[in-house]
Amino acid sequence: MPFTLNSTVDYHKSKLETLGWELTVSNALYPQDSPCRSILNDPSSYGRHLYEFLISVVPPLAKVDRIMEIGGGYGYLMRDFLECNPGLKPFMMDISPFLLQKQEETLKDFEVIFREGNFLECDDALLEGIELVVMNEILGDFPTAVDVPADILSPDFLPDSPEEPLHRIRRLYDLYALGRPQTRTFNFNLGAVEAVEKLCKAGVPAIFLGEHSCEASLPEHFARYIHLETADSPQRIALKGHDEYTIKMSHLQQVAEALQYRVLRGPFADFLDIRYSDSLLSILTSTDDADDRQEILVHFLGDLFQYEYLILVR
Repeated sequence: MPFTLNSTVDYHKSKLETLGWELTVSNALYPQDSPCRSILNDPSSYGRHLYEFLISVVPPLAKVDRIMEIGGGYGYLMRDFLECNPGLKPFMMDISPFLLQKQEETLKDFEVIFREGNFLECDDALLEGIELVVMNEILGDFPTAVDVPADILSPDFLPDSPEEPLHRIRRLYDLYALGRPQTRTFNFNLGAVEAVEKLCKAGVPAIFLGEHSCEASLPEHFARYIHLETADSPQRIALKGHDEYTIKMSHLQQVAEALQYRVLRGPFADFLDIRYSDSLLSILTSTDDADDRQEILVHFLGDLFQYEYLILVR
């Protein structure tokens, strides 16, 4: 199969009409009566858990007020943040006019700046004064290079133009020592890596990244009950109207560390604390005749480890 660049831009700009079918971790925890809350020690929303985690592991973030969220979905996470800290001054950027409208509705009671645009194309001046950037469960929407020939990493590779995707991939591999893939072709999170490079070069003091990882692992006590798809290369996720790709988080980590950031990394389970119980064990061990609720909970539990976060601090 020839090299392609998977893009979700057209879908998000002109075709997206709902996120109802896309069960992200944050959306799964949004309804107050969500069954997913029942397996957490604190049955709160995703945004509250994340805000409290951020200020606990990086205490200076408690004093941050200028915050930017890129790709904010329906605005639920930012509303949680504002309810935790009404002093925040948020800036929301989204490529989707539909989602930006939803964010405006969700956040209508707060003072928020909204901007429609593609973050990869925006002027770096927009980042001046921003103290924290949040990119939660949207990195998989950025362009991913698919079936890249490993030969582009050889010394004699000569790309046609510096703007060509293959040249951009080669530059990133060389500059950040990302290593050579073991296969003849590979997938590469080009947009996600360039987004992290853009943020770090702009000197944003703190950055939160969270997404479906291709490198995730399970703790031993869950490994017998839950299967995780892992791979050395980002993997395709077929969704309604578009494809997304899992993220090779180690690449983002290498870029951040090369640009002098301290990196904290782990699964979402670090801040979505699981309540271990006989009931949970029963759900895990009775999957053959599981009802809809049990299937949702097993899937959600797997996501708590399949999704990884990076906190980048300068």
